[in-house]
Amino acid sequence: MAPRTSLLSRIARRIEVKRDTDTDVDIYVNKDTRPLPPSRRPYGPWHFVGLWMITGSFNVGGWTTGSSLISLGLNVWQSMLAIVIANVLIGFVCIAGGHPGAKWHIGFPIWMKQNWGIWGYLFPMTIRVFLSFVWTATNAWYGSQCLKVLLACIWPSFLDLNTPLASGAMQTCDMAAFVIYIALCLPLMWFEPERYKRPFLIASTTVATTVLALLIWATRRGGGGGALLADVSAASGVAPATGPALGWAFVAAVTANIGSMATHMWSQSDYTRYARRPGDQVLAQLVMVPLGAVVVACAGLVCTSCAASLYPDEPALLWQPYAFLDAVRRHEGADGNSGARAGVAFASFAFMLAQFGMVVASNSVVAGIDLAALLLRWFTVRRGGYATVLSVFVMQPWSLLNSATSFLTVVGSFSVFLGPLMGLMFADYFVVRCAAVKLSDLYGAGPASNYWFVRGWNLRAPAAWIAGVWFLLPGLAQRAVAPDDVWPGWTRLYQLSWFLGCIVSGLVYLALDAVWPVPNRYAVDDADYFGTFGDPPVLDGVVAAGSTEIASLPADADEKIKAEERVQDVV
Repeated sequence: MAPRTSLLSRIARRIEVKRDTDTDVDIYVNKDTRPLPPSRRPYGPWHFVGLWMITGSFNVGGWTTGSSLISLGLNVWQSMLAIVIANVLIGFVCIAGGHPGAKWHIGFPIWMKQNWGIWGYLFPMTIRVFLSFVWTATNAWYGSQCLKVLLACIWPSFLDLNTPLASGAMQTCDMAAFVIYIALCLPLMWFEPERYKRPFLIASTTVATTVLALLIWATRRGGGGGALLADVSAASGVAPATGPALGWAFVAAVTANIGSMATHMWSQSDYTRYARRPGDQVLAQLVMVPLGAVVVACAGLVCTSCAASLYPDEPALLWQPYAFLDAVRRHEGADGNSGARAGVAFASFAFMLAQFGMVVASNSVVAGIDLAALLLRWFTVRRGGYATVLSVFVMQPWSLLNSATSFLTVVGSFSVFLGPLMGLMFADYFVVRCAAVKLSDLYGAGPASNYWFVRGWNLRAPAAWIAGVWFLLPGLAQRAVAPDDVWPGWTRLYQLSWFLGCIVSGLVYLALDAVWPVPNRYAVDDADYFGTFGDPPVLDGVVAAGSTEIASLPADADEKIKAEERVQDVV
């Protein structure tokens, strides 16, 4: 008689993710962690345009970009120039960050094993999951505030739920809107990422139309560009920067823009892995990243400027779109103007859709991909996404956003840590390895893997990362504890944090490779073991007859380049 298993063991087996058995690799592999086959790669160039419109610019965060730059002492035109320069650079960095996903069809967590090691990748992934939790919570709060405005347009009595909660950080109506918004997000997590093409199209079209309509309405209703364009310092209360201070403020503005997108740039492979061809990601990121950011930031600045002239009794500038829309509802719809309330309701709904993209696609799904790679037996992308969405109640975004000068200032400065991470990963992938990846070894778990290094750690990576971070920490501390001060030297280094961290860590990594070379740097698989470049049946490492083979990259540079071209032909 077979021994009875415990209840916990039976539950564990019941919830365990089904393992893919068509590959002979050491670790547990499921459909979400393996390199994607062609059947799961439906994204073409225009699908990435829709993705970037929602997750990159046409959302609450993109609308409020100008607020942080005006607070530095820049005027509107200087702020817009900083946004253009920053987002052109972001576009190129995103293409580089998305290259492994687009070419080799692997997610960001699996790629991290190549430059950090089979076990070392846990360090950058811990940072990535934490950031996903934080930004999921904050973007869900933004979405719930849009929903609150929508409900107030339909049922003005909804705002009568005004009992203070969380030590005055919110009211009952805020919590009700937040719970409803999270409930609306949950069904979207059921769908696999490759099925988001149509939702991206609908949401991007809706919110782009809304942004342009609000811009036209505000300029016509305000009779021009408003108070900020006429006299930015009088309207904002911020003294204009001049002389050397202006130059450093402009540099800080460019760095701040890049820092706000650092998490997105870092993990681009999580979505570019769904590309049909490697080049399908390029157009969207070269064109839509700067174009979308400029259009939305300009609309946000002008609408805020017009609101300062139209509603001078408002206690503060209306930087957030939901604050702007609520002011329009209160002032324009006060006399029973149903048209104004309907317009505000539609605009609030459009921004709600955009925030669905930020909460679900940009953060929850990405965190789900990360958790599926970290806890292979227990998480799929879907389960990880649900866990991330539900974590928002633990993160308590209403408290985070009401203490922005402390917590969010530090989190928003994560470019101090992400810049060096990107510098070393680009140095390893593009310079050291010339974009070569041995897919089967990424799924190894022992010394036989090329990416085992020293007990699963590529010690070059943490050494390069530390070298790119340490000299930026005093400036980060100054930003957190004394944001209005200038610490000689340290503050200026911090204002260049992403650039300096990326460059220094990359150079240190290359120097370490020169004295301690990375082994087997050009290695690739001798066959398509995962059906990544076709759909051959593979079992125990044996490729069926007629399947596509991938040639190994030899050490000789000329032969290596030719072999890599053959790999590209397969892709």
